[in-house]
Amino acid sequence: MKFDWLKDYKEVEERIAFLKWNLSKSKAELERWLYGDLAKVAVTKGSLCANLEKNIAAMEEELKNAKQHKIEVEAIVDSFNGIEHKIVKMKYIEGYSLEEIAEMLNYSYTTIKRKHSRIRQSLNFLYRYEENIKKYRRETPE
Repeated sequence: MKFDWLKDYKEVEERIAFLKWNLSKSKAELERWLYGDLAKVAVTKGSLCANLEKNIAAMEEELKNAKQHKIEVEAIVDSFNGIEHKIVKMKYIEGYSLEEIAEMLNYSYTTIKRKHSRIRQSLNFLYRYEENIKKYRRETPE
């Protein structure tokens, strides 16, 4: 679906929290192997410690990418103002239906549906623009 990048916002937030936790845990483990109680233990080729630094680097890169994705989604959401901003946030980030949004914001379902249709037109424009950029980059030699 076109707007999966908006819908998976919560998953990205959860992934960021998990990566931060896992990085903290992994760095603490690395400290133990380098300077702590495990410093004198021999490291074998296939052991957890042997790949710990590489795993930490990979998690840091994944965390950086997840944070960038979150920033991009937030920038798009924040490009809308007023009721449109609330609709985008509630629909695509918080996962509410248009009926629920209408009820929570004290608007008629028809009004919310009409505003959402305009929002989708804007998002479709962004989607087409992004796809054209990707296509151009594929077709243009470096």
